[in-house]
Amino acid sequence: MTEPLLEISGLRTGFDTYDGRVRAVDGVDLTVHAGKTLCVVGESGCGKSVTARSILRLVEAPGSIDAGTITWHGGDAPFDVLSLDVKDERLARLRGGDIGMIFQEPMASLLPLRTIGAQLIETIRIHTGLDKRAARAKAVDLLGQVGIPKPHERIDAYPFQLSGGMCQRVMIAIALCADPSLLIADEPTTALDVTTQARILDLIRTLQAEHRMAVMFITHDLGVVAELADEVAVMYLGRVVERAGVDELFADPKHPYTKALLASVPVLGRDRGRDLPTIPGAVPNPLHRPSGCSFHPRCAEAIAGTCDVVAPPEVDFDAGTGFADRRTVECVLYADREGAPA
Repeated sequence: MTEPLLEISGLRTGFDTYDGRVRAVDGVDLTVHAGKTLCVVGESGCGKSVTARSILRLVEAPGSIDAGTITWHGGDAPFDVLSLDVKDERLARLRGGDIGMIFQEPMASLLPLRTIGAQLIETIRIHTGLDKRAARAKAVDLLGQVGIPKPHERIDAYPFQLSGGMCQRVMIAIALCADPSLLIADEPTTALDVTTQARILDLIRTLQAEHRMAVMFITHDLGVVAELADEVAVMYLGRVVERAGVDELFADPKHPYTKALLASVPVLGRDRGRDLPTIPGAVPNPLHRPSGCSFHPRCAEAIAGTCDVVAPPEVDFDAGTGFADRRTVECVLYADREGAPA
């Protein structure tokens, strides 16, 4: 097991609305290990992106981080990101320096009235201190690394002159410009065609190997998870309901929600002529969370009088094999088996 690079404990992030406080992230515990890939998976609205933004303290009003610790181990001494003053140099160095982030919508993240080169060069100069000429040379080199053809010409292009896949590659170049120890990729293949998606995933894998960086990959695509992950965290309604090594998770899912997600994935040849299994209902409104386990209204294994009343405990299984140092699941079905091997 490699050393932890980032540890999140008890993270709670909420947003004020006219109807009340929405708990988008409700007590998340996660660990990202150096050089490894953690995939965070779940349906839309489960808190994946808010968790990622909370790491870099990019949650804007009316949102705020209410509780928890985010410990960064990548520097000379560990520190809690949430305890830093907004003007602290460590926070500035963390954003875009030690931690790079690929945002979900590249077209919305790039400024339309500035060339991609200007935006990339500015980021390079902020984090490396290079002069304009050296920063431009590095920018051209980075664009070439991420697979943009004729980078010495494309560096002066505007975002609207590039395809979605090319803009995503530019975002990857910006995220990697300071050689980060951790890359957070927030659904970087959303709205891309299958061929471009495969190329982006191959690119991230290659760059991870070259730069020896950790990756936190946020997605709802279980096929991507199987291809990239070392460890998987399954989120539902702001909480991590299961986490395990990728092989363990696919071979022996524990939480009913994880089982339902895996069952809904089509298998070539197996599902011909029949309807795919689906998870009934939808993710509840976080303003009106169900009592007990949040998943119980949609759960096929729910126990009446228990799951709708009792908050599920976090059961810690001995990992035994696989990458994960801990295998946990939040479910009353395993409450009497705490400490049992997975």
